[in-house]
Amino acid sequence: MKSITRVLLSLLLTGAFLFLFLRSFDLNAAWASLRGASSTLLILAVAVNLAAYPVRAWRWRNLLSPMKERIGLYNLTSTTLIGFMISFLVPMRIGEVVRPVLLARRERLPATGAIATIALERLFDAMTVMGLYLVFSISAHGRAILAPPADGGASSSASVLMRQGAMAASIVVAIGLPLLVVLVAAPKPFVAWLHRLNRGGPDTAFGRGIALLEQFLHGLKSVRRLRELSRIAASSLVMWLMIDLSVWLGLRAFDVPLGFFDTFLLMVALTVGISVPTPGGVGPYEYFCQISLTDFWGVPAAVAGAVAVTLHAIAILPPIVIGLFLMWKDGVRPAEVKELAHVPDAAEPAGGGTL
Repeated sequence: MKSITRVLLSLLLTGAFLFLFLRSFDLNAAWASLRGASSTLLILAVAVNLAAYPVRAWRWRNLLSPMKERIGLYNLTSTTLIGFMISFLVPMRIGEVVRPVLLARRERLPATGAIATIALERLFDAMTVMGLYLVFSISAHGRAILAPPADGGASSSASVLMRQGAMAASIVVAIGLPLLVVLVAAPKPFVAWLHRLNRGGPDTAFGRGIALLEQFLHGLKSVRRLRELSRIAASSLVMWLMIDLSVWLGLRAFDVPLGFFDTFLLMVALTVGISVPTPGGVGPYEYFCQISLTDFWGVPAAVAGAVAVTLHAIAILPPIVIGLFLMWKDGVRPAEVKELAHVPDAAEPAGGGTL
């Protein structure tokens, strides 16, 4: 019943956001806009977006390095694309669990530790996107776009949503980052304190939870080493700049007059949209992209709708196709996906599980 409830909730969100998006979507005008788009720039946008996946895989290698050094980039890229393909096709983003568990099986890693690196990925993603947004918001150009109407009128819906979303993301980062620092800087005292609280021994639910936490903390070791941390931060920045470039090329294909710098703001809306637990972000992505383009930059609604659908297709369709091919090539059966999404661990920690 829980699974059915999650699926129904995901489909309800999809329908609600599609309704909001389609209210102002003119199919004929959007089709005319799409036919006039530059195919060359669209192909370049697809290529740049796909090129970001090996960078993501290289970052993941550095996150995983305390558990196993120099994991092959093929396995990392393959499992990354398979995981994203599953997240794009299946509600509630279960690919985020399938991806590390599948890699753990291939490389004989602790699945709990591998899953911890995905949590770290998301934290670095949030910090990078919000960092670029901060650079945009403090610039003269950014302040002018984000400023309330000069005539004292009501702020646009996009402006209100963007500020609220940015504030919510900032709060998450503000809470998550200090907690991560504590867990990374002093894992042994924290775990020792939990052991003192555990009166029932290692076989209780609390004891088993502590054991899982120790494996989770084992996955955070990469951020304790300056070399790996600098590589992770640098690759996060490069990857998101590549994603921004892909979006900018897609915008320029429609002659939308946004500068590359403007994508630092637009990316906040797109990231929120694709993070909503609908299949592939369908609905929220289009809606947030459309209202951002129309409210912030005055893009006509028909063009904004065509751009939103096209940018979303660039973001998810090529990884879906390649992920399905790699799933077939690597012998991952569809029946395994549900099993992988529920496997708590896949192997003993490589090189031991000490903190």
